[in-house]
Amino acid sequence: MKITFFFAALFLLDFFTCFPAYVQYPLPDIEEAKFIEDCVRAHNMFRSKVNPPASNMFRMSWDAALAKSAKAWAKKCKFDHNTYLKMRGKMHPTFSTVGENIWTGTAHIFSVDAALRAWFNEVSSYDFSTNMCTDMCGHYTQVVWAESYKVGCAVHFCNTVENFPGLFKAAHFVCNYGPAGNYPRKPYKEGQPCSRCSNEKCVDKLCDWDTQPQPPRPRPPRPPVPSYVPPAEHPRPSCDQYCLSVLILRPLFLVLSAGAVLLVKQRFPHTFFY
Repeated sequence: MKITFFFAALFLLDFFTCFPAYVQYPLPDIEEAKFIEDCVRAHNMFRSKVNPPASNMFRMSWDAALAKSAKAWAKKCKFDHNTYLKMRGKMHPTFSTVGENIWTGTAHIFSVDAALRAWFNEVSSYDFSTNMCTDMCGHYTQVVWAESYKVGCAVHFCNTVENFPGLFKAAHFVCNYGPAGNYPRKPYKEGQPCSRCSNEKCVDKLCDWDTQPQPPRPRPPRPPVPSYVPPAEHPRPSCDQYCLSVLILRPLFLVLSAGAVLLVKQRFPHTFFY
């Protein structure tokens, strides 16, 4: 009876210690079409709603490399900006500067629209006429930065988030923007929507960069190879404290179990285990 209780206790300790590592909420990947559509749609919806209206606001489209960088940083589970943002050319193969917004909250309430709305609502702390903030408004100004025309986002499940105490089972949502915004000037030029578009088509009060005529590109000497790897993402597994508990405690429990079996067999050689 004591032997049965001992093994039951080991099993329960192993289960309750390691179980949180496997409890994850289903969050979209950067290659899911709906997630991409939601991110682009929400950004453009809020960009078209700025007041006063913008005369030079570009319409955003998805950038896979920006999304890869966002995913790499989101996997770090840190409530802080990417350390490579200040290094020109480190975040993207084309854009020398990249902007970044971060939203973190409980995973079961996450949605792209909710995160974007939280950023856009910072407009209540921003005065366009003076270009001054009474509270945090940098997320808003990046969302509506006129010249930022590419976006890539990622969301990652984190059991805990560094620099965000008290939050558990979180959705860590990161969006990267190219080129970066938030320079010491107004985020856009006021005026009739699309009145400052060059050759771009006006779509929903936004200048559609993708419709701008592009100059012919020289033929590359060989087919391009997708070799770009974001610097924040290293070729090694990401392991938080719960993952570490599995790696450390589970082998320990197995060793203890094996030792207990050998000890019992030595003291009770005629005991059978099923």
